[in-house]
Amino acid sequence: MAEADQRGAAGPTQSGIQTFEASHVAAVAELFQSTFRRPRDPAPDALRNYLEDIFLNHRLSDPDICSLVFVDAGGKVAGFIGVLPARLTFRGEPLRAAVAGSLMVDNPAENPLAGARLLRSFLSGPQDLSISESANALSAGMWERLGHKPVAAYSLDWVRVLRPVGFGVAALASGFRPAKMLSPLAMAVDAGLGRIARNPFRLESGRRGGGLAADVGDDELVAHIPEFIEQFAVRPDWDDDRLRWILKHADRKKRYGRTFKRLVYGKGGKPLGCYIYYGRPRGIAWVLQILARPDSAAAVLDDLLRHAHDLGSVAVRGRAHPSLMNALTRENAFFFSRSSTVVCSRNADLTGAINSGDALVTGLAAEAWIRLIGDEFDQ
Repeated sequence: MAEADQRGAAGPTQSGIQTFEASHVAAVAELFQSTFRRPRDPAPDALRNYLEDIFLNHRLSDPDICSLVFVDAGGKVAGFIGVLPARLTFRGEPLRAAVAGSLMVDNPAENPLAGARLLRSFLSGPQDLSISESANALSAGMWERLGHKPVAAYSLDWVRVLRPVGFGVAALASGFRPAKMLSPLAMAVDAGLGRIARNPFRLESGRRGGGLAADVGDDELVAHIPEFIEQFAVRPDWDDDRLRWILKHADRKKRYGRTFKRLVYGKGGKPLGCYIYYGRPRGIAWVLQILARPDSAAAVLDDLLRHAHDLGSVAVRGRAHPSLMNALTRENAFFFSRSSTVVCSRNADLTGAINSGDALVTGLAAEAWIRLIGDEFDQ
């Protein structure tokens, strides 16, 4: 393909699509800072170090699947698409996958085709499946113009409000920090509301089919996660080292609070599922992943909501998955769309399985665990 040929031919001072290298890190960090964070501030060292770590020094190495930059005619890095290789299986057959995120262009008016060229070059790579779970309206439009529509079943976020007044304060404080001063008053009001029997935000008494649950470490998750995902026709093909590496990276996200990792057990002691989320008192808990055996999603979700409530969280938020929709609906969650999941493959059976909901291609399987999705970087 023309883009692939140009990528291979481009040198350090030539314009066009180039493979992301260490020499590009500083420029990409500044581009990320100006696009997604605080454009008036220089990119902190922590951001530069993380970009190099996650895209150049990762444990998911595939030499043919890499991040890309767009270099303009003046030799300036004017665009970037972050790419992580992944291993999946489809009905037992191995797949090479590539997960794309952080698509950004400096001054799109001067480089109107840079984003499309980056995306087209990414899609022309050797992977069997291309995935993005964080496509905003602009990048989702680029995917769609290339013939790949968002997958609705994986493109919804959900929120279950636990303390409505506290939730309102937390939402306001996300854009106006002094609003945090209202948190003690909000918690007092919510405590009173919690005594009202008809309060729609109260959790139902009694557990939904589960037994005990416990905080666990990465070893326990690594041992049981393969059991919880074997139901999907399309699923990650993690070895223990890769999964541990991903989980340790997930621990580094601090913006939304402490990381909680829990296993939920049935009455006979059989593990039913697990969940990972970030939470703190008076904050909105953010779910990284919920995994459950078939027919056990309600029990796992129930324990998550109770745990977050007991922590003092005002609400729980996560990415929806077809296997969770019934349980989420019963728990009075509401749904909205903030970013889209988009996939591309030449294998129609593969995309059909994903579109039908028979796949795990988000969360730990994609890019939600990396710090570039929602975290802050200290100066």
